[in-house]
Amino acid sequence: MSQYFNSLKHEADRCYEIAKKARARGLDPATDVEIPRAEDLAGRVEHLLSDWGTEGIAKRIRELSKRHDREEVSILIAKELATMPSRSREEAIDRAIRVGVAVLTEGILVAPLEGIAGVKIKQNQDGSDYLSVYFAGPIRSAGGTGQAMSVLIADVVRRELGIGRYIPTEGEIERFKEEIPLYKSLQHLQYLPTNDEIELIVRNLPVCIDGEGTEEDEITGYRDLQRVETNRVRGGACLVIAEGLCLKAPKLQKHVKRLKIDGWEFLDAYLRKKGNISENGNGGIAPSEKFLKDIVGGRPVLSHPSRVGGFRLRYGRSRATGLAAVGLNPATMQVLGGYIAIGTQLKLERPGKAGAVTPCESIEGPIVLLDNGDLVQIQTFEEANRLKDRIKEIVDVGEILISFGEFVENNHPLVPVGLTIEEYRAMLSRKTKELPSDWESPSFERALELSREYDLPLHPRFNLFWSDLTMQQIKTLREYLISNGKYSKTLTMDGNPEIKSILELLGALHRVRNGKIVIGAYAKPMIFVLGLRTTHDGKLEEAAPLDENLPVLDALKKMCGIKIYPRAVTRIGARMARPEKAKERKMSPPPHVLFPIGNEGGSHRLLNEAAAKGEIEITVGERRCPVCGNATFLSMCRCGSHTIASGIEVQAVIPVKSMLEDAAKRLGMKSVPEIKAVQGMISKEKTPEPIEKGLLRAKHEVFVFKDGTIRIDATDVPLTHFRPSEIGLTVEEARRLGYEKDSSGRPLEDPDQICELKVQDIIIPVSCAKYLMNAAKFVDEELEKLYGMPPYYNVSKQKDLIGHLAVGLAPHTSGGVLARIIGFSKAQAGYAHPYFHAAKRRNCDGDEDSILLLMDALLNFSRAFLPEKRGGLMDAPLVLTTRLNPDEIDKEAHNLDLRWEYPLELYEAAREYRHCKSVEHLMDLAGARIGTVLQYEGFGYTHEVVRIDHGPLASSYTSSNSMGDNIDAQLEIASKIRAVDARDVAHRVIVRHLLPDIVGSLRKFSTQQLRCPKCNAKYRRMPLRGRCTCGNALILTVSAGSVSKYLEKAKEIADKYDVPKYTRQRIELVETSINSIFESDRVKESSLDDFF
Repeated sequence: MSQYFNSLKHEADRCYEIAKKARARGLDPATDVEIPRAEDLAGRVEHLLSDWGTEGIAKRIRELSKRHDREEVSILIAKELATMPSRSREEAIDRAIRVGVAVLTEGILVAPLEGIAGVKIKQNQDGSDYLSVYFAGPIRSAGGTGQAMSVLIADVVRRELGIGRYIPTEGEIERFKEEIPLYKSLQHLQYLPTNDEIELIVRNLPVCIDGEGTEEDEITGYRDLQRVETNRVRGGACLVIAEGLCLKAPKLQKHVKRLKIDGWEFLDAYLRKKGNISENGNGGIAPSEKFLKDIVGGRPVLSHPSRVGGFRLRYGRSRATGLAAVGLNPATMQVLGGYIAIGTQLKLERPGKAGAVTPCESIEGPIVLLDNGDLVQIQTFEEANRLKDRIKEIVDVGEILISFGEFVENNHPLVPVGLTIEEYRAMLSRKTKELPSDWESPSFERALELSREYDLPLHPRFNLFWSDLTMQQIKTLREYLISNGKYSKTLTMDGNPEIKSILELLGALHRVRNGKIVIGAYAKPMIFVLGLRTTHDGKLEEAAPLDENLPVLDALKKMCGIKIYPRAVTRIGARMARPEKAKERKMSPPPHVLFPIGNEGGSHRLLNEAAAKGEIEITVGERRCPVCGNATFLSMCRCGSHTIASGIEVQAVIPVKSMLEDAAKRLGMKSVPEIKAVQGMISKEKTPEPIEKGLLRAKHEVFVFKDGTIRIDATDVPLTHFRPSEIGLTVEEARRLGYEKDSSGRPLEDPDQICELKVQDIIIPVSCAKYLMNAAKFVDEELEKLYGMPPYYNVSKQKDLIGHLAVGLAPHTSGGVLARIIGFSKAQAGYAHPYFHAAKRRNCDGDEDSILLLMDALLNFSRAFLPEKRGGLMDAPLVLTTRLNPDEIDKEAHNLDLRWEYPLELYEAAREYRHCKSVEHLMDLAGARIGTVLQYEGFGYTHEVVRIDHGPLASSYTSSNSMGDNIDAQLEIASKIRAVDARDVAHRVIVRHLLPDIVGSLRKFSTQQLRCPKCNAKYRRMPLRGRCTCGNALILTVSAGSVSKYLEKAKEIADKYDVPKYTRQRIELVETSINSIFESDRVKESSLDDFF
């Protein structure tokens, strides 16, 4: 691995060297590259907080990290910084808390920069002092644990400086009781604490949690409090209390006790009151409807909670699951209307909240009822494609592959699963050292021999859903077979609706021919398990009596003499959430250049249109030339010197026409393409980009993001192993990239061999390859014609991007991670190692992240372009991690399980609902390898995948013509899946999506602005003259059609699916409100005929 990391470093050094020379020309806001490199967490923290006087802090963080864990380091370094010389105690505390939070968040999140708005030392009513910490909205990025720990760090720091405890007033406590629920109604909040919980926390906190107003809404009670500066809702403070201190109280309590910090005993009382008791095998898990709560129209529900026919849990990890991602058989994905594609997000009942979907052919596909009555199980994507139009009902949606690590990460007790081939193998391995050669796919007779010889349950190949039947159904089926069944290679019986329904529930695959039910592969197992036998003429007779007093599986065992394990135990509810994504990242509207033109560019903000006016007046930031003293807004003075921002905003008249002509001339462009600019700069310095960059981007059809870079976005999907053939690599190309051996250590000679993915290698969507190629061409021409340097990429085809460096960046962070492009996938997803995603502080639950070409970022990124508002530093590469250290990534990746086979002890523990920690030591988690030679390689997986792109590549949701069509498909799929209640789905779609949309649109229509289509001016109300100041007619910003667009659809669904009466009445009330606005109240002339 050292050779691999050295190659990345060497190429990164080369990129930095080139970019430094280019930036030294002075054409950009800064003369040096503005993305500092950092190899570890300590370096990232120092660079990220450089504005807070943290120079040299990295060395001390490294020293502390050798002896202490992350949480301890964050507290110890904060204590040390608090006592260092500062201009004031408040400044020392502010710096100490920010550094502590930065250590906790791996030095890449924006939380320590913008999540903490400041600190103040105030006075209690008794005259003692206390510390008040002001939180802002971006503290959300720290996560609940980081938010809670920031308060603990603040407490430790204030003690170090001898500052007293916070004593809240009754008004401050009562305000939070109104403020937190109000914030919940305005923004997403994971957990809403009760009033008692809020009071217990706020009354006992040793530091005051305050914040700046983040929402326009204000509280109505307990306003104008003496020690609270704003009446607006303080989003940051609400987040810290609700998602931090309340939701993460168990974790915080562990840290408090481990670090022996007093004054936090109130957490014990809080957890006792909440009833937070650890689960030690409670014998069952109740169904949960939480995943259905925020259902969205057009995104299908695939299984109601824990319902028969829903997703059957299967333990295991494929090379493309883990870190929240789950596996489905591609056939399952296809029969669900094609709505579930590779990378599509599922909201799940358990163990976690969501996961991205990846294909896995080695788990069971769906069992479906065809239009001719046949019950078949579909195992391949191709077969599903062939049969999809003939499916009448989806009886069972198949299995869902979820790794053990997900249960560890979510602190969820293990739950039992049906007997699988993996557990059967583990059972057999315990009985014999050498597995029989035919153990995996034996004949039925051989399966019985294995069961009797080794005291094993019936082989999973011949198992059915016996546990889903009642004793009465067993009895009915048995009696019918005796009276009506006949066996001769297949089991045949007369068609009977009740018996057919039982066979469907049992999963006994069969055909219907000439009114007869014909069972093939499951004939012998069914006859045997039901305690029957065949006579000489093929009829069936009782071989053993049925004991109806026993549980079903015990009664079956007693009849057949062999243990029968359930085929399904835990079923998991799921619904489609966010569709997969792989496309270029654009602002709205998308510009080619960060150059302000006000309203002079028309509705499309065209620089060409502004240039046609000759000169325009705009607001820009003043820059001064240190040589000649000339004032300008450009980064380079006319004397050739680099200018320096003065921090002053000025109204300047700019000769846009001559600037555009000169820029085109310098680039040698005879014709000027349409260039989209921006209305104004939203950064503090308000320094624009050179127009030349806009010309080149427009030429190459790429767009600029807010920070000056070009990006693509792709859904995060994990990958630990790959085949060169599935990412477009030949053997020779793979070897050149360092993949000389496969995962088994054999020389790489075949493109279908499995290779272990290196931790900073990424596979990008082929659909985005052209856009990245265009970005590379833009960079090359920029280097050549703007900076006067040789081109770097020299790309002419897609494969030329392979081997080049990129940057991975999550939108809630401020730190990029160095990556290397090694191939392309047809899937709309960005494949990368779980460590890589975790280094961005991401998992793979369905979110997407950005990918930037390294050279583009180094040349074109500038802090001078970033928005001045709170949160403006998010989603920007303020620092770059060049070498991935597994010990400094998000700890969720440490729960990745790496075994090639799961042990029998796991299944035994799951059968007893024991906690996952009871077998964690057997599971070879990634966290246990940290610091060893195997921390980067030697990973295993339990389930094979044929190809990572074998399945639907794009969700039907994204290709549908309208939301109405998607909702129709959603309800049609619900009606087709046995595990889904279509009436409940219809009701939820109306209540959760359609009605709120209609009511919200009605409110917007009533309070809308008016807009001038010519100059884009906006008015709160119609001017007296009835026109814009420019003389143009005004138009509405909310159309009447947008208000009622879902009304007819809601009425149609309510009638078709018989939703509750209350919901119908709500629809009627909304319709009345709409009619009262859009229908005239004037009396209409009527004749007598109108009344007859």
